[in-house]
Amino acid sequence: MFVSLVLFSVYISAVDLRHHRITNRTILACAAVFAALSAISGEQINPFSFLTVLAFIPLLLSLGIGAGDIKLLIVLSLFFVPFSWLALSSFMQAFTLLSALSLAYYLVRSRSFAGSVALAPALCGAVIWCAR
Repeated sequence: MFVSLVLFSVYISAVDLRHHRITNRTILACAAVFAALSAISGEQINPFSFLTVLAFIPLLLSLGIGAGDIKLLIVLSLFFVPFSWLALSSFMQAFTLLSALSLAYYLVRSRSFAGSVALAPALCGAVIWCAR
């Protein structure tokens, strides 16, 4: 299950860095593969993490986070992020660090903050950190 998370994360991050887009088809493929692997391996899903992300959707949208990033976070939280303060803290620390690195890279590359920044690498990296 962890290997599939890493493989999908690398693919989604590369596409998001290049095109600034996460397609519904990719999200559905991730969800289907993770659901099948979860059923086969007997690993449990995390419905409370899923519901927590759903509750924060209006806030995330108001902050300008893209819908593809939110859908990705919903799928990843359902399968890989347990519902606990420790997991939330770990996720937020990893996400903050990876987002700061992503912003620094974007600033060096484009010399301004105008435009969109790919958020999938930070999201996927934080989930990988929590799922290890």
